[in-house]
Amino acid sequence: MTFHRIDSPIALAVKVTFSTATAYRLQNDPRLPSQTATPRTRRRPDPLAGLFEEEAVPLPEAAPGPRPVALFEGLRRRHPELEHGLRRTLESRVRA
Repeated sequence: MTFHRIDSPIALAVKVTFSTATAYRLQNDPRLPSQTATPRTRRRPDPLAGLFEEEAVPLPEAAPGPRPVALFEGLRRRHPELEHGLRRTLESRVRA
């Protein structure tokens, strides 16, 4: 796209059919939005930080049959402070 070298941002926006605000934004930073975005990090502390590596990982390695729901119920029996909403977090980690 060589329009941006020749034309003003307003003329560029008319030719390429997007807003003038986008043309000015591209003039300042020509990178795509996917290239400028930083990867999102965790927004809250990991609730399974110590438990997953120490207790949940060795169980399927020793006996590869249990489902993630059974692993979660076993963890809840040993650690009653775990919330019920962590089940899906544990399932996705076991899957990965």
